[in-house]
Amino acid sequence: MINELHGLAIILKDKGISYKGWHRKYKLIPKVTGRAPCIRIWIAPSGAICNYESVNAELAKSLRKYGNNQGTFPAFNIVPLYRITDESLISDLEKLKKGKEKLDLEKIRSWCKEDNWQGRIINKINRCLTDIPRNLLKIIKASEQNQDDIISELIHLILNFSKEPSVSFRKSLESCVFSKLKNHEDIDISLSLLFHIGDAQKKPEEDLGTSLSVILDVQNWKRYGYPVASIHTTAWLNDKLLAEVPPNLDFNGGKDAFGTMFVNPNEPMPGVKLSGFEVILRSMFNGQPCQYRYEKIDDDSYPIAAENRSLIKKSLEWIADSEREGITWRKVDKNEIVFVYPSKLPKVPPKFASIFGSNSTNNSAHMESRFEKIAEEFIKTFNGIPTKEKPGSIRIFTIRKIDKARSKIIFSYNTTPEELVLAAESWARGCHNIPIAEFGECIIPFPLQIARIVNNIWKRNGEVAQGKNSVERMKYYQGMELLLDILKKSTIKNFLHILLNNSSGLLNHVGNWVHRCTECNDKKNEKNLLGQKQESALILSVFGLLLYKCNERKESYMESMAYLVGQLLHISDELHALYCKVVRNDDFPPQLAGSALFVTAGETPNLAISQLSVRMTPYIAWSKQYRYKNIEEKGIESWRAGWYLNLFEMTANGLAQIISEVIRFNDFEKAQLFIGYLASFPKRETTIETTKTNENDTIGG
Repeated sequence: MINELHGLAIILKDKGISYKGWHRKYKLIPKVTGRAPCIRIWIAPSGAICNYESVNAELAKSLRKYGNNQGTFPAFNIVPLYRITDESLISDLEKLKKGKEKLDLEKIRSWCKEDNWQGRIINKINRCLTDIPRNLLKIIKASEQNQDDIISELIHLILNFSKEPSVSFRKSLESCVFSKLKNHEDIDISLSLLFHIGDAQKKPEEDLGTSLSVILDVQNWKRYGYPVASIHTTAWLNDKLLAEVPPNLDFNGGKDAFGTMFVNPNEPMPGVKLSGFEVILRSMFNGQPCQYRYEKIDDDSYPIAAENRSLIKKSLEWIADSEREGITWRKVDKNEIVFVYPSKLPKVPPKFASIFGSNSTNNSAHMESRFEKIAEEFIKTFNGIPTKEKPGSIRIFTIRKIDKARSKIIFSYNTTPEELVLAAESWARGCHNIPIAEFGECIIPFPLQIARIVNNIWKRNGEVAQGKNSVERMKYYQGMELLLDILKKSTIKNFLHILLNNSSGLLNHVGNWVHRCTECNDKKNEKNLLGQKQESALILSVFGLLLYKCNERKESYMESMAYLVGQLLHISDELHALYCKVVRNDDFPPQLAGSALFVTAGETPNLAISQLSVRMTPYIAWSKQYRYKNIEEKGIESWRAGWYLNLFEMTANGLAQIISEVIRFNDFEKAQLFIGYLASFPKRETTIETTKTNENDTIGG
């Protein structure tokens, strides 16, 4: 991660881009949701808590807190003041929250018996209200030159609490809570601050409840222009923190990994909050035995000077900025992000990261136009860059969160814009390496979608069979490797094998439904079938792509035995369906004739052909008679019988010329079988010559 980001830092420096970044100890507050609010606590000039309210979720995205795991300011976490475990009291509290019971302050006060501010929470709140503010005040005054500011005033107000701030702060907060309840204001927040519904089976010190995020603010903030909880004050405080002069450290004469004079800052590498998770630029934990092998512990194993630490951190913050989503980064899933940056930064950068897409299934019906549009836009933007500004290379890397404390680079690759353009064009051709499907046009998946498509396991009823933890036989970044043509052929063949096994149930199910040519009986089934069709279209595109990467082109494989067997199964399904519509009044069996032999055809194709010839005999005999009925009713037109017979004859004749005594299809042939089964038929001729033959006529005879 350090090497990738250091390269970006050099590019930003050469371009003259100065990115301020955020102080390493000034971190975002927790994400605000309906269930996890952030409460702004107003402090009056007297030093008492005078009011509180919920912070807007949009504003909360830009608010930060200074400190560490031992304490932060001006935002920190508290827990409810009291704990209740009595079931009758809990029932009354729930009724109160739902508005089914009137507020009775004396009754509520009687519930306030078991103190929930125990040991460690008291110590942490004391640090948040004393140690951290005092340290912050020193930093501000070192550069402020006695000018008034709202953070300093807030700190002075907070330090006016007694030597045990948690006691006086708590007392003031409780007083404000009951004042709000008395006025019937912010009842939900007030009760959340007051009570934690505990578990009587647990020890009180181990059952403090969910933390509540709070941020302190000054009641008379208008004299400063902005309150503490504002974008302006947050940025101002960050400037003061970045201007802090570090203490003098001894220089040992060494250099860091990049040749800069190294003075050990004796602190962990900084972290950066990305979209969804935080990463530490490098974990240096001396508890790992491997560090002792070469007697290089912590910073000694890979020394990075403070100057380079700052540059690398700013580089990651720059490339991960929300304004650059789709240009320099793209979210893969909640724990993985792909980053892309060019060797030169043009004024109008192409959307490098967008071409990889995401793993989302949203709007999959428009996936083809979206991919092609993005690829076209990328090529157009790149071609429009002046020659002097065109980058010579592109760096691509993926960061994945491994666990709560660790993250790592799992993919890193250098390419050129020209190679990326060619790869995108080849990708589109590969996904079109299939004939038109029975259920619609080709849908081109993005590279980051491929792993989800390959990994999804489908049941025979068309439902996904994944459990809570999905199987990851293919990693997301390997979709990018497939795009960039850096996967080994053996790996591509392995992915084809996995996709065949995982998707067989869905393709059989969808084929069996679509070949009936009937509508669903309710909207829910119709919606499910639509989703299954789209997933099947994506799977077929991936089949075409994997075959294309292995030099199997549709112009060739559409004349193969496997493809023609698939078409034969398809024709059998539709002829059987027509028979069921006409003769059985739309009474269909669970599986049509071809669908029932779908699995057998993949394993023992000759046996499947033999069984199919027996099963289809009565339907073929019926169709020879029905084709002359001159019925024009939609869905059961008599010409269909003649059309199916002609298709049967052409396919059987083509198959007869190339059929072999193959025992079992290989993976390439199975993919061709699946494609043939779901591929559309050639368009029907406007006129079909049907000359009456005797009843003993046979197909191809």
